[in-house]
Amino acid sequence: MSDFMKDQAESLRRIMAVPKPRIISIFSAAGPQDKSRTLPNLAASLNRHGKDVLVVHAAENSSEMLENYGIAINSTLLDGVQRGQPLENEIRVSAQGFSVARLMPQLHMGRLDGMLTMALNEVMTELAGRHDIVLVDAALTDEGVLPLACLNEGEIFIQLSNDPESIKSAYFLIKQVCSKLGRRGFGILVTGVSEPKAQDIYQNMAQVARRFLGVELEFIGSIPADEDLYRAAQLGRAVIEAFPLAKASAAFKQLAQRLGYSQPNLSRVQSSSFS
Repeated sequence: MSDFMKDQAESLRRIMAVPKPRIISIFSAAGPQDKSRTLPNLAASLNRHGKDVLVVHAAENSSEMLENYGIAINSTLLDGVQRGQPLENEIRVSAQGFSVARLMPQLHMGRLDGMLTMALNEVMTELAGRHDIVLVDAALTDEGVLPLACLNEGEIFIQLSNDPESIKSAYFLIKQVCSKLGRRGFGILVTGVSEPKAQDIYQNMAQVARRFLGVELEFIGSIPADEDLYRAAQLGRAVIEAFPLAKASAAFKQLAQRLGYSQPNLSRVQSSSFS
């Protein structure tokens, strides 16, 4: 009996050690142009680090964002669910090597029946199991939540800049999500500034969020202002590939390492401070 119990315990440890599918929803309080450069460059950097990455566009600007990859996706994952087609039919591979898909034509989940929503949620969960990391170009529904349960249960990163309106919008977004989903953690990515300045912005936000919302924030990283980042975007290439020695390339490499080698649990409140 003791050997049986040991075998059962060992099996449980092996199961618990298997990494869970990782879904990261990214909101931008820094403006659409900043996210249009950040998301593809982050995906390309993770891909360079050996991660199988899927980018899913689930925001109203998904059509415009897809232009950054030089690919066209007319159908969506929702279309595939409704037609009963294989998931592969709705996924394209970018020139940078990561996969791209659109969640649905428009972000109006209230119009979907419960069964269809559940089926789409199962599709997203299955895709997350097939890839190392799923990055979601995210937006809230009219109800103030993410459109699928697996997204609400996953990690949430907020991109912001040094602009006071951006910081204000980021804080409002945190407050809005917590009012619907309850207290949880958030990752903070600061763009357009140096690492020391980004740390200052993060520390100030973390103190306010902890004091007034009881919410813990985690500093994910920063991306400096870099002309090479804009030049690479104009060329339709990732900065890490077009200008590997650029400051932005080094920052994205560091960010990819943080995300690729650590598994923070930002879907639940931690017992200790992230900072």
